[in-house]
Amino acid sequence: MVLALERALQLGAREVELVLDSKLVVEQLLGHWRVKEPSLLALWSQARALLNQVGHWSARQEGRANNKQADAMANLALDDPAAAALVEAGDLGAGNVPEKPRRSPASAGLPAPVAAAGSAGPQAWICVTCGVQYPLSDEPPAECPICQDERQYVGWGGQVWTSMPALAGAGHHNEFAEPEPGLLSLATEPKIAIGQTPLIVQTPAGNVMWDCMPFVDDASVARLREIGGLAAIAISHPHFYGSMTTWSAAFANCPVYVHATDADWVQFRGPGLRLWEGDATEVLPGVTLINTRGHFPGATVLHWAAGAGGRGVLLAGDSITVVQDRRWVSFMYSYPNLIPLTDAEVRHIVDVLRPYPYERIYSAWEGRVTATDGPAAVQRSAERYLAHR
Repeated sequence: MVLALERALQLGAREVELVLDSKLVVEQLLGHWRVKEPSLLALWSQARALLNQVGHWSARQEGRANNKQADAMANLALDDPAAAALVEAGDLGAGNVPEKPRRSPASAGLPAPVAAAGSAGPQAWICVTCGVQYPLSDEPPAECPICQDERQYVGWGGQVWTSMPALAGAGHHNEFAEPEPGLLSLATEPKIAIGQTPLIVQTPAGNVMWDCMPFVDDASVARLREIGGLAAIAISHPHFYGSMTTWSAAFANCPVYVHATDADWVQFRGPGLRLWEGDATEVLPGVTLINTRGHFPGATVLHWAAGAGGRGVLLAGDSITVVQDRRWVSFMYSYPNLIPLTDAEVRHIVDVLRPYPYERIYSAWEGRVTATDGPAAVQRSAERYLAHR
């Protein structure tokens, strides 16, 4: 928008009609929706200042399917500025704009889902609010069912979508840390969606990614390949599906374990999807998924028997969350909307975990770790929770 308005002023325009494929940008420019994201607010202010210089202007939304030529020219300007200059000068007919695939640092060398999302055609759209990726399509989905559910929410600015190339172009990157021997964490900076931080459990039988994130790039894939790649991906519940199919594709379509009870929430099914049933399943030797229920009917935790020097580690996602006083945990049906679980569901979580020894509990967010005596923390936290219901 800013670049287009600058060019319009250079050409001497005093009246501009803005035809955009983004409802978000149109509504924000017209003042119908607030701009809260700091980086967008700066751009919005810049665009409004340029519009004041133009004088007369209007803005409307037009779907990309009805605006293919403009979309092709915009892509050409990004990919081949010299050719775009020829089009603008009339030396290359606008009707002959080449359908040149766009590439980004996030698409180079990665499997089909990422590479396709980096083209001028269909995108594997990602919900900006929850970070879940959807199958390839020309236009974004009408809505994100996961965010429409009462356990989540649609952003205050309405439903907004992004893509892998857009995230890469905005400077997003992944950073690794090692919370303890044999365990890696992975975080995207700047944060995306709900700030998902997957954990990678390293075992002699292979590595397991616990929960998923939206952003995949070559550097992260290369780093994981250096330590043996991924033998499996295990997901706690729908809010952490992220780009699980793209992550799986980067590692030869490795299995992605989702409890069958939550099968209807899976938006982007890939060849690696493994729907499992029952109370528990062993993903790799010493790495077991446990269906706690509660937050979702298929909500799970991952038990890593060799963690904490052999005393055991519980990776809890949101099925159990470590609270600010990290000696304690809590349980919720919806965290953003503050809807509690029933007493029966809390008791079930405590009961189903009793057979598994563990010293530490890792929650879904960086730094949320109950460092010692995990079972006692769960027990006393459940008693406190039930006492205040």
